Amino acid sequence: MLPVVSHEAKTYRWPYATVTLIGINVLAFVFELSVGVRFVPFLQEWGLVPARISAEVTGHNMLTLVTAMFLHVGWIHLIGNMWFLFVFGDAVEDAFGWRWFLAIYLLSGFFANIAFMVGTSGSAVPAIGASGAIAGVMGASLVLWPTARLKIPAVILIAVVLYVCYDLLIAVGMPSIVLGGPIIFIVSMLGSVVWYAVRRQRRTGQGFLYSLFVMAALPAWAVLGLFFLTNLWSGALSVVSPAYGGAVGWWAHIGGFVAGALCAALFPKHPIVLKKRAVLE
Repeated sequence: MLPVVSHEAKTYRWPYATVTLIGINVLAFVFELSVGVRFVPFLQEWGLVPARISAEVTGHNMLTLVTAMFLHVGWIHLIGNMWFLFVFGDAVEDAFGWRWFLAIYLLSGFFANIAFMVGTSGSAVPAIGASGAIAGVMGASLVLWPTARLKIPAVILIAVVLYVCYDLLIAVGMPSIVLGGPIIFIVSMLGSVVWYAVRRQRRTGQGFLYSLFVMAALPAWAVLGLFFLTNLWSGALSVVSPAYGGAVGWWAHIGGFVAGALCAALFPKHPIVLKKRAVLE
């Protein structure tokens, strides 16, 4: 997912549910750390393990469909998820109200885990994290504001686009040596980033570092559409070769995103608030 820094939908109410969900996730992670050497067994017990549910449907196993969405494997995992919840959650909560927003979040997380089970039914690797539920919030945001601009550091945008192109070419069978190999690719990617910053510095007269980290504004349909398509592509590849899936729950992201988009289309919104909101600033 591109590192979105700002969603330009203006809000008028304090996002109580969003802040509360962030707090619950943080507290859950602190509790995970408190178990010490039982950290991994704890995640295995309370994370969603598709093979375990396929073997035996019990109350505990079904409960993991919910508990898994509040667990994380590390600080980077937690901070990344909470950042996207913070960026997209407040506007979606403002549009639906906290009750319907919570319904979107929880339903998205639930169906994200269902999708993960269907896509990886024999896996003994637990699904852990809030990303499926947050993908649902992002899907709801796309339904509400498909043309709203999302701000992304231009330097990172260039790097991600180049990486995605490289990854797709490798996935369809292009030998890496034809593309210059990974080392040459990384060097060329960094060169492209520096070239962009130098060109912008000369054109605008601004400092090099400022030009390097200037924000690019892209429409939500492009950013979130790329998020969905890359997850769909990777999810399909993981079905063909389970080893490709790695530690990422591609199907959880897909299921959560679709569930959130459907909820946004069906749930009642606040039309007066939406009409007054300046989507683009």
